Amino acid sequence: MSDAPTIGAIERVVVWLDSASENRAAIGTAVRLAAHAKAPLHGVFVEDEELLHLASLPFARQFTLGAGAEPLTIEQIELHLRVAAEQARRELCAAAERHGVKCSFEILRTASGSAVVGASERDLVVAGGLTRPVGGHFRVECRCWSQIEVTPGAFLVVRQSEVAGGDVVMLLADRDPTSVRLLDAAAQVAASGGSGLTVICPPALAGAAGFDAWLAERLAQHPVRLQVEVGPDEPVALDRRIGELHCRLLAVGAGFAEAAGDGLRKFADRFACDLLVVR
Repeated sequence: MSDAPTIGAIERVVVWLDSASENRAAIGTAVRLAAHAKAPLHGVFVEDEELLHLASLPFARQFTLGAGAEPLTIEQIELHLRVAAEQARRELCAAAERHGVKCSFEILRTASGSAVVGASERDLVVAGGLTRPVGGHFRVECRCWSQIEVTPGAFLVVRQSEVAGGDVVMLLADRDPTSVRLLDAAAQVAASGGSGLTVICPPALAGAAGFDAWLAERLAQHPVRLQVEVGPDEPVALDRRIGELHCRLLAVGAGFAEAAGDGLRKFADRFACDLLVVR
C-alpha cells in the first residue's frame, strides 16, 4: 500500500481568486471542502502583472460602452485590483466564518504560471473555471488552466454552483500512487457534497486479483455511494458514457492531462462539469 498523502490529511485548502473569474462558486466549494476535511482555508488573490505592464504602455486604451476610448493607466488598474481583492477577501472570510473554518488571505502579484508556487502536495487548490462575461456576450480565457501543470498536488477547477446536481466520475487507470491520491481526492469531494462516486477503469484493472478489496480499503474512510464500471477502449465511446452519467465533476490523473493536451479543458466544456486533476 502506498504511503502517499491522502486528501483526508491535507494541510490546507487553497483557493485561487482574481478580478476576472467568477469567484463565488470556487469560494463555496473551497469552504465546504475545508470544513469537511477540518483543514484551514487560504485565499490567494492574484493580481495580473501582465495587465499592469499593458497599462504602462503609452498607447494603451480602454473602451467603455457609451464613453468611447480613454487612456488606460496603472493607477486605474491598481484601484480596480484593490477593490476586487477586498471584495474577494470579505466573501471568503464571511463564508469561512459561517462554516467555522480558519481562514487566511494574501494578495500576490505575479505573471500567469507561477501564482500558486507555494502550494504543496498536501494542499488542495480550488479555482473558478469560468470568467465573468464581458458585456454579457463573451468571456476571456480563465488563467487557472495554466496552473494545473505547475501545481504539485490536487487541483479542482469549479464551473458549477453548489446547488448543481450530479455525481463524481473518476477515470482510474491503475493502482499507482497518483491514482491513489486521485481516488482519495475524488472520494473526499463526493463525500463533502453528498454525491455518489462512479469509478471507470479498464478491464484489466477491474478484473485484477484483489482489486475489489483494494478499492474498498481505500474508500473505507469516505462514506460515498460507489459504482464501478468497466470503461470502453474507444475515446468516443468513453466520452459518450461520461455524458450519459451527467457528472458534476470529472476526476483524472496527471498522466491523462499530459497525454490529452487540451483535452481536459474540452472535457470540462463538453460536459459543463467541474474538473479534478491530481499529480
